[in-house]
Amino acid sequence: MTDINLHRRAFLRGRPVPTRPRIPWARKDFSDRCERCDDCIRACEEGILRRGDGGFPEVDFRLGGCSFCAACAKSCSHQAFEPRPSRPWRLRIAFRDSCLSANGVTCRACGDQCDEQAICFRLQTGGRAAPILDEQNCTGCGACIKPCPTDSIRLEEAA
Repeated sequence: MTDINLHRRAFLRGRPVPTRPRIPWARKDFSDRCERCDDCIRACEEGILRRGDGGFPEVDFRLGGCSFCAACAKSCSHQAFEPRPSRPWRLRIAFRDSCLSANGVTCRACGDQCDEQAICFRLQTGGRAAPILDEQNCTGCGACIKPCPTDSIRLEEAA
């Protein structure tokens, strides 16, 4: 199989270089091991995996959040995933300035979707409520991304 450098491809296309794994429990050499057979995409119980750049599977949190069922990792016969799924990734959410709640519009869509209760809102003067993330409770599942009406939540690598 030809070696595909996804960082170079993204750079040459003028896109941001991907900094997080495409799917949970992906090995560091995932793009070398993955045969692009779509077994993990078909196995995803949440339906959030899709065929991405170069035919490799990637997570699309606009479709929903990850339940960490590990069906994608169990379905792979090419050893592209960590053999003993533990922590799937080191992601956490961050809020953009376009957040409705931070701008004085009542919205709690992200907090309502967070099963871990990692998102709460701190009241401020002027009727605003700033979203606050409890990093200890955030699993990076992405369930808060789909319901956000202004696309104000992004996932980033946890420190």
